Amino acid sequence: MYKLDTEAARGAESTGGRIAEKGKYKGKFTRAQHIVAESGTQGIEFDFVATSGQRARFSIYTLKADGKQIYGYKQLMAIMTCLSLRELADPKTVPAKVYDYDAGKEVDTHVPQFPELLGKPIGLLFSMEEYKPGKWRPNMAGAFNADTELVASEILERRGTPAKLAQMVLALRDRPYTGGESAPARAASSGQSGFADVDDDIPF
Repeated sequence: MYKLDTEAARGAESTGGRIAEKGKYKGKFTRAQHIVAESGTQGIEFDFVATSGQRARFSIYTLKADGKQIYGYKQLMAIMTCLSLRELADPKTVPAKVYDYDAGKEVDTHVPQFPELLGKPIGLLFSMEEYKPGKWRPNMAGAFNADTELVASEILERRGTPAKLAQMVLALRDRPYTGGESAPARAASSGQSGFADVDDDIPF
């Protein structure tokens, strides 16, 4: 009736709470909220719940105010590829649980979200960033298909066997506090180039 699931076995040791160490996680997005920074840079703020019950909240910034693609655009394209999504429609105002800092708890509200990203199995890699002395938070460092463990490039190349994920996990590095801007702040003002164009030969 049962076959050993080693990932589930590991998960029994870390149910609930926040993601607090770098590594590979499978789960789903429970919130994918459209956000706009003061600079006009657009992005998405995610709530992610791992199958082990651990949670992470993180943001990626995709487009500057002038429409220029920045690094988070690549990350979003990787997520969409791993979820077999060809496009995201304009955000829709839908229910969500959002942390209210004044109330000190999550509250039910309505926010602009991308429903296509919600509730579907997704694999993510996280590194940890020390954004203040002694204060750590997860940063998304990669995405992969939760079922096949193929990363975006392997999916687009129609690879049958995952080869890159293990290398990406080994390459994960935590980022100690340096006194400078945090990763989200850097991303919001970054001018890095975007995801390379792909042709119509998409395998989904």
